[in-house]
Amino acid sequence: MSGVPPDPPRDGELLSAAVKAVRRHRGLTTAEVAAAMNMALRTYERFESGATRLNLDHIHRFAAATNSDPYALILAVVIGSPEFARRSADNKMATILTIAVQRFDRTIQDRLLDLDARTLIAAVTGMFDTLLDGDETSEQARAWLKTGAAELLATRPKPGR
Repeated sequence: MSGVPPDPPRDGELLSAAVKAVRRHRGLTTAEVAAAMNMALRTYERFESGATRLNLDHIHRFAAATNSDPYALILAVVIGSPEFARRSADNKMATILTIAVQRFDRTIQDRLLDLDARTLIAAVTGMFDTLLDGDETSEQARAWLKTGAAELLATRPKPGR
């Protein structure tokens, strides 16, 4: 053993594993997803294999085609856990977090500058500790998610340069 840690996976490898996990979780073929994304099969296969650069438009189109969470796909890459995308596909956890951050930013604005890391860490870890204690669903929560997801989509930059 040389003591040198292995190279971490590339972004494309992580996204590929996440996309495959979600597609398989949904029981879909590559051809079905490509068609739902209105994309040539070969283009989809390159996307799914991680051969292309991270493409937010493709990620959002994939999520729409598979009724999964686009932000969970992105976070799966960021946190190095492709399975996070599959685990969050149904409950849309990452979308919920993104909506909450967007609304918090819109509300607090520059007061965010005054929040110290200790306060933020306590608040976020407290939220996750609460989640470990139970999970509840309600129509109000589904409505909140639907409205927030529409707001995120409305403010998302359009694809292209």
